[in-house]
Amino acid sequence: MTSNITNDMLETPASISGQILKKLDHVADYFKDNAGELLWNLMMIAAILILAKLALYLISRGTKSAMQKQMYHRSEKQGKRIDTMMTLLRSAARYVVYFIAILLILKQFNLFESMKGLIVTAGVGSFAIGFGAQSLVKDVVTGFFMMFENQFSVGDYIKTDNFEGTVEATAMRVTYLRTFKGEQVIIPNGTISRVVNYSRGDNVAIITVSTSYEADTQKIMQLIEQAVKQYASENMDVIKEPPVVQGITAFESSSVQISVMCKVHSMKQWQVERGMRLAVKEMFDKSGVAFPYQRIVKMDYTPEKKLTNDDIPKGKEKKDKIPEWANIEDDE
Repeated sequence: MTSNITNDMLETPASISGQILKKLDHVADYFKDNAGELLWNLMMIAAILILAKLALYLISRGTKSAMQKQMYHRSEKQGKRIDTMMTLLRSAARYVVYFIAILLILKQFNLFESMKGLIVTAGVGSFAIGFGAQSLVKDVVTGFFMMFENQFSVGDYIKTDNFEGTVEATAMRVTYLRTFKGEQVIIPNGTISRVVNYSRGDNVAIITVSTSYEADTQKIMQLIEQAVKQYASENMDVIKEPPVVQGITAFESSSVQISVMCKVHSMKQWQVERGMRLAVKEMFDKSGVAFPYQRIVKMDYTPEKKLTNDDIPKGKEKKDKIPEWANIEDDE
């Protein structure tokens, strides 16, 4: 026994390449001895991934089918609500399926129990992970309450603190907006603190017409009323109540401001505002009424003749040219 220990201690240490080859031999022996178990684990992992993909496909197909069914879209409000719930369900299902798949894969390599014990015992690490995921948790919780309170739905035109656009989709963590320019904006739900929803209820179209102080205001108001009422009669599909001329709302430095208000259907306020402005402009052109605008007057300036010493009066001549009211005595 003593001779064997002595012989092992006296062995020459192997070189780096020899150590690497020795480790590779151990790995090869491990794969050779456990080839069947490793192959089975790989097959189970492939099956788990295939089932996860299949589950996500079925969920996506089911939600898409629900969003396209006419029975769930009997009204615009109901349709938007269903679309919102389906996109949210799709997002939540994706997280759940991926989480379960990862746990099953770890279990195949007997890592689940080890990680569970590690998470339970590593209190400081758990606190650090929780602190780092604080923003993620805030996004998910805020998104859940926004959907639960039905603050907005897919298809609504909304304005948040910094962005404005149409809601394309809602997820557990983010909201997708499409702006007027076609840009897609992805907003974390936790950063949304205020929402203005333009798609809920009726809207009001308001325009302000600038008129000159010299014009007859009563006549101008009659022309404006005639123009906007004619426009309203031709566009009853977007206007809910006839437009009303509010009268003078402000006196500016070079114009009198007259406002017009009109109640319109949801999301039609910008269209009606543009139409009423065009109708007023055409009515003013037809009636010969001019809009006030800033004018720049250019005046020709010719400097007077420059005085010389010969032009300055002296002696008696100086006294004669001094007005009596000046009361200045001549020193000469």
